[in-house]
Amino acid sequence: MVDIIKASNYDAIFILREAFALGPPFVELALQKFCGRMIFDFDDAIYTKSLAYRNPIDRLRDFRKTAKIIGSADTIIAGSSYLARYATEHCRSDARVEVLPTVVDHNLYHPRRKDDNGYITLGWIGTPRGSHYVADLMPVFKRLCTRFKQLRMVFVGVEPFDTQNLPIEIRDWSLARETKDISEFDIGIMPLTDDEETRGKCGFKLIQYMSCAVALVASPVGANNEIVQDGKTGFLADTQSQWESRIAMLIEDDLLRKRMADCGRKRAIEHYSLEVTAPVLFKILTETAKR
Repeated sequence: MVDIIKASNYDAIFILREAFALGPPFVELALQKFCGRMIFDFDDAIYTKSLAYRNPIDRLRDFRKTAKIIGSADTIIAGSSYLARYATEHCRSDARVEVLPTVVDHNLYHPRRKDDNGYITLGWIGTPRGSHYVADLMPVFKRLCTRFKQLRMVFVGVEPFDTQNLPIEIRDWSLARETKDISEFDIGIMPLTDDEETRGKCGFKLIQYMSCAVALVASPVGANNEIVQDGKTGFLADTQSQWESRIAMLIEDDLLRKRMADCGRKRAIEHYSLEVTAPVLFKILTETAKR
């Protein structure tokens, strides 16, 4: 309560996703009432009832909260154009909606000289919530391993599953190892289903792959379509047949893989880096505070 009252001492409040996870947006709206100006930032379709919410306490979530906060905010920062369209549908007529992708400090993501050990490493990094997207491609992995004996896979942060005796290494996610793990990949993947939740994803792992100069294959869903320049910085793949053929092309052609990796790194630095985005965010914050 004290923090809510103290909000009156500030020119604007900045809320990332939500101030309190459960229930209606009482805290968020109270902060806005005391302060007068609110900036709301979201980078996922947090307004959807995700299948990943399996904890009984998740029943206390109010999935209408996001729309209510947007309806009260002066400025909304969306992580993708898809989320921006949602924001536009629910915001005030005088509100400002901006698209600002989730970015990385590219100085912390270093392309690594790949070990000439004869292996091609296919990788994925994420959280256990995304495990089923990887597991859905097991038939593809099985066929690829039959075709390419040099293929191995490293899945970071995935929930353990039956690897069917394929050359798959499952690692726990660690912030300290994150960039090192990604830099071991020759090919990074981001498979998704096509639904309301996934269309709201902002493709952060693709930006991480590109920043480490890793060639990639991704599903053509949501922000992936904006991030990936199909055939230049990576491949988009919809069906399992496409997934197999696109990955196979990258395994077989070292020059193609390197060209895409280099193009991806360049695109990440020019469009998805902290250096490019920080001044834009600063401008949005200061202009809102002065309204």
